[in-house]
Amino acid sequence: MKKIIYYATGNEGKFQQVKHFVEKNNKSIEIKQFIGDIPEIQTTDQKAIAISKALQAWNKIKKPLLVDDSGLYFAQYNNFPGTLTKFVYQGLGYKGLLKLVEDDNRAYFLVTLVFMFDENKFEIFEGKIDGVIKPPVDEPPHPQLPMNNIFYPEGRDQSYAKYYIEKEDGLVKDNARIKAVRKFLSWYENQ
Repeated sequence: MKKIIYYATGNEGKFQQVKHFVEKNNKSIEIKQFIGDIPEIQTTDQKAIAISKALQAWNKIKKPLLVDDSGLYFAQYNNFPGTLTKFVYQGLGYKGLLKLVEDDNRAYFLVTLVFMFDENKFEIFEGKIDGVIKPPVDEPPHPQLPMNNIFYPEGRDQSYAKYYIEKEDGLVKDNARIKAVRKFLSWYENQ
């Protein structure tokens, strides 16, 4: 019998990506989506946000679940924009963001994944991709993930938006979320 784990997200694309990856790599797990109203606390601590979301989701369904939070971080700033990425983009747009990184365009994309398996019992897994910030090229911004158009993973000539959707056997080859999910599966299989 398969173990059911819920993935708490309203983003259908993220859900399908994680479901497909987990179920292909561990036949004993079935991923189901939980869509619920989970307010996000306001802090620059990405782990605290992910844990808070996991606790809130657990309190609603009381079943094992995954939840994540992500952010784009500029190397020359301390934890910025990070958890504020969307708000900073909305305030400054691409032009303002590019001005912020004129002197140093290095950045990284970080996903913090929390697996909650009992009341107040959880494990945290992170996936990170290093890269640089560059002007967008012929890509309309994604309404929820506009920063993907200006973040270029290290050693790639494509933006994260293009790189993110690159697939092999129907699966995203590798991105920050999948890196975190791989770590979760490795931990889970050793329990």
